Amino acid sequence: MIKNIIFDIGNVLLYFDPHNFLQKHFSREDSDFLFSAIFDTQEWLDLDKGTISEEEALEIFIKRNPEKEEILRDVMSSFYRIFTPVESTVSALKHLKGHGYNLLYLSNIHLKIYEYIFREYDFFRFFNGGIISAKVKMLKPDEDIFYRLMEECSIKPDESLFIDDTFHNIETAERMGFHTIHLKDPDLLEHDFEKLGIRFSRKPL
Repeated sequence: MIKNIIFDIGNVLLYFDPHNFLQKHFSREDSDFLFSAIFDTQEWLDLDKGTISEEEALEIFIKRNPEKEEILRDVMSSFYRIFTPVESTVSALKHLKGHGYNLLYLSNIHLKIYEYIFREYDFFRFFNGGIISAKVKMLKPDEDIFYRLMEECSIKPDESLFIDDTFHNIETAERMGFHTIHLKDPDLLEHDFEKLGIRFSRKPL
């Protein structure tokens, strides 16, 4: 029986679409450059892993592209606005909590992003705990971060459902014995819950 429901954060609880964010605020040329120079770099992964600070990453980005210093600084100070709630998932949390499920998170995410979203969005109060990559210096889809979650939160895979939008993360979880939902469309999450026998109701609890 499923007792624990584990959520990824990016594009499961909070939308994260840097392409769209950049295109709204910069020219096509600058938005393409910024995506390549910031979000599609090893440093971005290192931020997720917690092995580099945002200040260190910014200095590397500027060193590579000194002529773009102003917009690089602009994006690194404002990209937090990329994160916006996935309403269908967020609205499900209180109902799942009301049915007694142990809600956890497991996410590849920077430390400062984690601190920001936990201040900004009060729905994280529904969670009993979880793991973020930057704190433990591990990344999904490696098995080690799943073992760390199991140890710290005292859960068993066969009693746990893992929800993620990235297939490689789902593959690891399935291999380790977790129930899984590969979330492609958040609006179908309720249907996915029903297929797994998750007690769920949108009636007031």
